[in-house]
Amino acid sequence: MKHFLRYIFLSIIFSVQLLAQDDSLSPAFRPDYVLKDGVYLSFKDLQTNNPLPKENIFSNGDKTQPDFISKTLTDNKEIIFSYKGSQYKAEVNKVWGYCQNGNIYIKFKDDKFWRITVFGNISHFIATIVVTRYVSSGSGMGYGGGFYGGMGGYGMGGPSVPVKQNETHEFLLDFKTGDVVECTPTNLELILSRDMPLYEQYMKIKKRKRKDFMILYIRKYNNEHPVVFPK
Repeated sequence: MKHFLRYIFLSIIFSVQLLAQDDSLSPAFRPDYVLKDGVYLSFKDLQTNNPLPKENIFSNGDKTQPDFISKTLTDNKEIIFSYKGSQYKAEVNKVWGYCQNGNIYIKFKDDKFWRITVFGNISHFIATIVVTRYVSSGSGMGYGGGFYGGMGGYGMGGPSVPVKQNETHEFLLDFKTGDVVECTPTNLELILSRDMPLYEQYMKIKKRKRKDFMILYIRKYNNEHPVVFPK
């Protein structure tokens, strides 16, 4: 937990330092719209800023509490709600996400919800996932490894065995497609290529330094291409 909090703290400090390098960049999040609180049954609900309002959810919980939505989704396997006069059910493990107190949370891996730290046409969030690594069953280190899994191998001390462990990783959400990918320079470059001047600017940064400037260019892109919700 200590490591995770330190990671968040350093990420925030580093982002602030990067933003200070560009005076022309407007604040990271100053939308001219209000994100509506509620449950996103699908990604389209986020794209249209049209979540299921908490008023439509049948629950014994106190809807005046600021954590009503997160508590309802955590404490139940399904929610019952009304829509146009009819009653429906939705399984919580099929819910896309929710918005609570103006913050967006996305369900990702193991049915947990993670807060989106930077929202825009390129959104950023941090999540803890289970990663499989391969280590030698003997005294030596095994070869091979994987992000979500991988092929086993043989190390100096014998055959390698899979070991699962929790790791904190950064991810990107593409608002245009709904795709979630790991936050790497290569994946960011693919999205930035929709804006060639910005893409070329980013590509001029030395390859080994591009990761350090990712948050800055995510914000630059979002500033140039703000999210527009349908009326």
